[in-house]
Amino acid sequence: MTIRSLSTLFMVFAMLLQSGCATVKDAEARRGSGRTEVYDLPKQTVWNGMLKVLGTTSLNIVSTDESKGVILARRKLTWFSFGENVAIYIEPVNDNASTRVEVVNVKRVESNKNTLDWETRIFTKLNRELRKP
Repeated sequence: MTIRSLSTLFMVFAMLLQSGCATVKDAEARRGSGRTEVYDLPKQTVWNGMLKVLGTTSLNIVSTDESKGVILARRKLTWFSFGENVAIYIEPVNDNASTRVEVVNVKRVESNKNTLDWETRIFTKLNRELRKP
C-alpha cells in the first residue's frame, strides 16, 4: 500500500470514530419522527404488503414483531454509503378499518451524504403494492 492509500484509510477511520455509528436501535428510538401515511386497509393487508416491498429493496430485515407492528431493517456499507437503519411501525386505527404506517430512516454515520431516502422509496413501493388488484 502506498502512503496515500494509508492516509486515506486513516482519514476514513478517524471520521467514523469521530461521528459515531447509529444502529437499528437508534432508528427504533426515533419513533414519532418519521414520515407517516394512513391506508384505508386492515393492518394484515398492509403488513403483508410491506414485507413484499422490503423484499424488493437492498434493505436486510433485522427483526419483525407483527404483534407490536414493528419491522427493523438495515442497509450495509456500500461503495457510496456507510449504510442506513430503518424502523417501520404499522398500527391499526379506527378499529382496524385503517392502518397507520411510519418509516424512520437513520444514517449509520451522520456525516454520510450519500444515503438513500428510504422513507420516500418505501412509501412509493408500498403505494404501488397496495393498489394492485
